[in-house]
Amino acid sequence: MTYFVEGLIKLHAGQTEVRRIGEYQTLEDAIGASKHVIDQFLVGILDPEMTAADLFSKYSDLGEVPIIFDDGERTLNVTGFNHYSYAMNRCGVMCARKVKAPPAWECGATRRAAALRK
Repeated sequence: MTYFVEGLIKLHAGQTEVRRIGEYQTLEDAIGASKHVIDQFLVGILDPEMTAADLFSKYSDLGEVPIIFDDGERTLNVTGFNHYSYAMNRCGVMCARKVKAPPAWECGATRRAAALRK
C-alpha cells in the first residue's frame, strides 16, 4: 500500500494551499515524514524566550498541517498519527530545557520564608 503525505499550508485571509510532501511505502515512513515537517517548523520559529504554549500557538496559527492518506478506497486521513498531539508534545520537550529564573524579589522572599520555617 502507498501512503501519501500532503501538507496543508495556511495563507492570509483564511485561504489554504496544499502541497505534496511525498509518497511512502509504509505508514511508519509517512508518519516520520509528517513529524519531520512539524519539527522543521518548530525549530525554525523557536525563540529562546518562548514557552511551550507560545510555541504551540505559533504552530496552530502558522504551521503546515501534514495529512496522511492511503491509496485504498478511503480518502480520509489515516489513523495512527495526530499532528496536533505530536506538535504539542514536541513544544513541551523543546521548551522544557529552558528554566526561567524567578524575579529577584521572589528569590529573596522565598529564601527568607524558607529559613523561618526551619
